[in-house]
Amino acid sequence: MTRRSQAAGPPPDPLVQIGEPVERLELDAYREFARLAEEGRPVALVTVVGTQGSAPRGMGAAMAVREDGTISGTIGGGNLEHLVVRHALDALADGRPRRLHYDFAGGAGQNLDKACAGKADFYVQPCLVLPRLHVFGAGHIGIALAPIAEAAGFRVTVVDDRPGYPDPSRFPRTVRLVHGALPDSVGPLPFDDSTFVVIVTHAHESDEVALAACLARPWRYLGMIGSRAKVARLFQSLGHDEASRTRLDEVRAPIGLDVGGRSPGEIAVSIAAELLAVRYGRREVVTMRDRVRRKPTGT
Repeated sequence: MTRRSQAAGPPPDPLVQIGEPVERLELDAYREFARLAEEGRPVALVTVVGTQGSAPRGMGAAMAVREDGTISGTIGGGNLEHLVVRHALDALADGRPRRLHYDFAGGAGQNLDKACAGKADFYVQPCLVLPRLHVFGAGHIGIALAPIAEAAGFRVTVVDDRPGYPDPSRFPRTVRLVHGALPDSVGPLPFDDSTFVVIVTHAHESDEVALAACLARPWRYLGMIGSRAKVARLFQSLGHDEASRTRLDEVRAPIGLDVGGRSPGEIAVSIAAELLAVRYGRREVVTMRDRVRRKPTGT
């Protein structure tokens, strides 16, 4: 083997692209992305994943894009950066990642001032706001549900009005715990069209108070535990007018998917499964409410 062949080494792997060692790790972009993600606020991370020829920034350059379009870090500035920011905002709107390819030597279709003559690829990773879940009731089911729901991607708050509840030793430290009388404790809680609510308190009276307090607030899912008779009684009590009756018809009660099992842990799993089915638009699953509604009258 000649010295020249030794120096040349093995031929390059066609499946591997190796960048130039000129880009430093964009810690500002990564820190901002991590900070906003941990706070549950929308943010997208844009990373240069490939370059060829002359490009504004090399492989590894990164930029965090906030929901208002402001940025931390840069992938090169100019018209290209503005265009990539728009794609990042689109990713935040629909929750779908993107890979973008730009050829700076290409035609006018790319709508860019060609400061460079190479190519670049960008990966856009959106981080969406995790939906809120308010659980009313820190008893057996609430204790079982909170960690499951948190692991499934919900920001969980547990509310209870009894002395000594919620017990911090029974919940993950990342679950927000609220002790206070109903319905006073409902008012300060944040609600929007993506909020999920589960009512599993210790008494029918508390369930009714929580349901009445939440009914007029915005939510995506509102579910309550209870037998067919209890649900009918509470709905009759709260259905004062057509608007209330229409809203009550959207309440999931009895709560959960029809998966069988009656222990607190099993009920918590069925509730979490229904939360996910609603979150992802799965309409073909059989819920406890569906099963109850299919029962003949008088059963």
